[in-house]
Amino acid sequence: MIVAKFGGTSLADAQQFQKVAAIVQANPERQYIVPSAPGKRSADDIKITDQLINLYHAVKTGEQIKPIVQTIKERYVGIGFALNLPLKSFLEDFDDFAKNLSKDSTYAEVVSRGEHWSAMLLSECLGLPFLDATEVVRFSPDGKLDAQTTSELMAKIALPLGGCVMPGFYGADAQGNIHLFDRGGSDISGALLAQAVNADQYENWTDINGVRSADPRIIPDAKFINQMTYRELRELSYMGASVLHEDAVFPVRSASIPTRIRNTNDPLHPGTLIYSTTVSTGKPPSITGIAGKKGFSFVMLEKARMNVEVGFARRTLQVFEDLGLSIDHMPTGIDEMCVILSTDQLAKKKEILFKRLEKAVAPDRLSIQNNKAMVAVVGHSAFKQNGVSSRLYTALCEAGIQISTTLMSPSGLSIIVGIREEMLNHAILTLYNAFIRD
Repeated sequence: MIVAKFGGTSLADAQQFQKVAAIVQANPERQYIVPSAPGKRSADDIKITDQLINLYHAVKTGEQIKPIVQTIKERYVGIGFALNLPLKSFLEDFDDFAKNLSKDSTYAEVVSRGEHWSAMLLSECLGLPFLDATEVVRFSPDGKLDAQTTSELMAKIALPLGGCVMPGFYGADAQGNIHLFDRGGSDISGALLAQAVNADQYENWTDINGVRSADPRIIPDAKFINQMTYRELRELSYMGASVLHEDAVFPVRSASIPTRIRNTNDPLHPGTLIYSTTVSTGKPPSITGIAGKKGFSFVMLEKARMNVEVGFARRTLQVFEDLGLSIDHMPTGIDEMCVILSTDQLAKKKEILFKRLEKAVAPDRLSIQNNKAMVAVVGHSAFKQNGVSSRLYTALCEAGIQISTTLMSPSGLSIIVGIREEMLNHAILTLYNAFIRD
């Protein structure tokens, strides 16, 4: 059994709907389908979700909403007419929504309709039952996902259907109030459904042939990754690689369900297969991918005999926690500590942070380094091999890139290096040439 999620570009117009239908019908194992709202048809087009956001704000400010409502309606009607689909249910639902729009309408009620109507049309197109996400995706009243109840409801309601089309991106609390995931949250909806129905595979259909080994904006010909682990994906995603919503990894990973990233516009391409554990290829471990991110600051603390001062690290971390500052990394030496965090967190807290650190641990020297970037080189067990780390440092050194700090995961999964922001693209290209390019 396969749960297949289709992104916005896969459902942008009638032609894309036809491609989705052909993909689903090509494999009878594709029984549970999770659609996003229609995306852009061209570079200057507007996504349905963005149009609904504009509609919500227009309603709240008392602006004219009829043109926006009409544009959204025509988009769906155009798809339905082109595919010769019955539109009675959709039109009734849409007109009821439009009639009841008011300043009391919530953001989630309005913005969720993109996926809702997309699923209604796709249900008609595929001949599969429509299952409203409000029936099975459960949130708490404060908008947090109730994963346990969601899994139970999906197993109870979705599984007996033997297949259905369920809109992504939203759900509801026990009182029926609609709540949303973050943008891109249809990935999460699909992963939750895959876990609940114990799917053999979760397919995530998009407009690229899988996960690339580096950012194509930096390396246009970056190779696609044939297979990787969820841990590798998480490392690359954390450092800026974006293919699958971060929170979509956990449901399928915990259930050991593989995910395959595939391209709706190139359905014969195998894409990238993501496993819970490493699959042996008979070859030595190699570098899977390289990713980097700007916008880090290094808070540097120095104190003589810091290593024997009991509680120094705990008191330091407590200051950051009390100020609501999330720490990314914390490399240390015998008499020094570096706390790495995103610069935007420090915008209005640097002065109070330094005052509290002075009081809590009385460092001999306290300073901050801004405009830092972090680059992750990821590959399962690759850095347990002799010589791999030295190749990394040699490549950066020969390229004139100074390393500010280095972190290596205990399992040998990755090495992360800190560098100056302006060297990020150069560093990624250098490391790609050293490890991945033929």
